[in-house]
Amino acid sequence: MDAYVRDWLKKDRHTEYLLIGVLTVLAVLVRISMRTFVSDDWVIFWDDWFFHLESKGFAALADDFYDYAPPMLYLLYLITLLPVNYMTAFKGFCCLLDFAGAAAVAGLVWNGTQNRKRAVFAYGIFLFLPTVILNGAAWCQCDIIYTLFILLCVSFLLRGKTWTGMWFYGAAFAIKLQSLFIFPFLVILWVRRKVDLKHFVTLPVMYMLGILPAWLAGRPFSELLDIYVAQGTQDAWSLSIKFPNVYQIIGNDFFLDEYMGAGMYLILGILMMVLFWMAYQKVRVTKEYVILLILFFGILTTYFLPHMHERYLYLTDAFLLVYGMIRLRRFPLLVLAAFNGIAGYAQYLTKQTPLVPYGVLAFFQLGILIVLGLDLYRFPVYEKDRQELDLQEEGRIPG
Repeated sequence: MDAYVRDWLKKDRHTEYLLIGVLTVLAVLVRISMRTFVSDDWVIFWDDWFFHLESKGFAALADDFYDYAPPMLYLLYLITLLPVNYMTAFKGFCCLLDFAGAAAVAGLVWNGTQNRKRAVFAYGIFLFLPTVILNGAAWCQCDIIYTLFILLCVSFLLRGKTWTGMWFYGAAFAIKLQSLFIFPFLVILWVRRKVDLKHFVTLPVMYMLGILPAWLAGRPFSELLDIYVAQGTQDAWSLSIKFPNVYQIIGNDFFLDEYMGAGMYLILGILMMVLFWMAYQKVRVTKEYVILLILFFGILTTYFLPHMHERYLYLTDAFLLVYGMIRLRRFPLLVLAAFNGIAGYAQYLTKQTPLVPYGVLAFFQLGILIVLGLDLYRFPVYEKDRQELDLQEEGRIPG
């Protein structure tokens, strides 16, 4: 009997490896088929940045032609040194990271469930999420970079390697300001004594290391410190840039100046109240709880912050996949979130207005936020409650 079980498990694992291989090949083919698509972002921004770097070399980093954090420009500069098509190389690099992101997602699912099949499915689903495919392969965007760092951050935090995890979070912050959308989850971990104040030094250290080469190239230090501040004032022409949040409900083009400031104070007030309540909540900090925290704060902040872009759901889509594979009853939330995200992507890439109005999509997004908020509110305090919920989801005991 033992030999039979071992043979069955071995055969089962070979099947999983075969599935991973097939999914990987198909995901590569999908991305190759989109390699020639030229987005507006490439024409307006990336192509010009590459030309500037090609013309002046490393010294170009002293100029203020770019509004991204300098580490992204270092990547572009390195690409200009290669005898390759710049767009193909940049897309190829981001698409390569898609597979690293899929592996990181699968690792988090395995860590949270110890279920190989769920981890394999998570790997494949991430690679075929429409927003993941379109972000790098079509749009020529790089949200996978900071998302991958945050996935690795959480992976190490869940394994008790706090310093390593926080260095990865610092790296994400040095690349994208959007990494701060989920920062409150670290505040909760600090309150629960899972991280110490000393660990937060990774954010300024990694940011300083990120801007150092550009400063040595000649760009003023004050400008480098203000890059994220400048980014926050660029999109004052609209309260929501094809993003399904509250401003699509109350009016996207009205009271721009007033709502811009009010929205910032509103979300800060909401976060203060939520963090205060959670600080006194008696909850065991489990792996699922950490994933849920990231999801809730990522969706909460973007729902009330003004000037959000359609791409800003990329990170939460990744963690919704992890959460949906850990808690299967919540998997439909990923489907709904992917639908919301693809509407904005499709309008940007095709210039066609989606059939479903953004106001309706904003209510869908609010529904996701409410469900996750209720999950946090009802999160079991004792392990026996968690085990009972797991058994209900597996159908082994009645709900």
